[in-house]
Amino acid sequence: MTGLKQSLSPTDEPTPDVMLAWLEEQSSLFGRLESLASKQRTLVSQEDTGPLLALLGERQRLSSRLTQLGSRLEPIRRNWNDVRGRLSGDQRSAADRCLAESRKRLQRIMDSDEHDARVLAARKQNVAQALRGTHDSRCAVTAYRVPPDRALASGCLDEAS
Repeated sequence: MTGLKQSLSPTDEPTPDVMLAWLEEQSSLFGRLESLASKQRTLVSQEDTGPLLALLGERQRLSSRLTQLGSRLEPIRRNWNDVRGRLSGDQRSAADRCLAESRKRLQRIMDSDEHDARVLAARKQNVAQALRGTHDSRCAVTAYRVPPDRALASGCLDEAS
């Protein structure tokens, strides 16, 4: 099997370089998600649903990739203190930087999504109120409308009088 890259079993621990590459990829993916969250905010405020749906699709693809990466990193996360202790000083610094960046980016994404959810909820409530108002107006008009059979009967009475 020389020259072939073997995939890691769940019990195998990746080399520090592989682990750092995964942490850097994770941070990069969070950066891309953060960028999309910013674009999402603009689309939400503009009420532009077509591009918003495309953007949400891209966010879903990135989230799926993050989930896959998270599965690889899970054994490392569980034993982080031990794993971190086996890293060189430079590797430890790089890992800490990636993890800190990922945490900050994730927090900003969640804050942005929470804001967008509030905007969309308010918009939904406004639309519901407008629809209720339209329905109430329609009911009022209908209540005062003379039924067709009464209109004919009242027309006959008017002519006869």
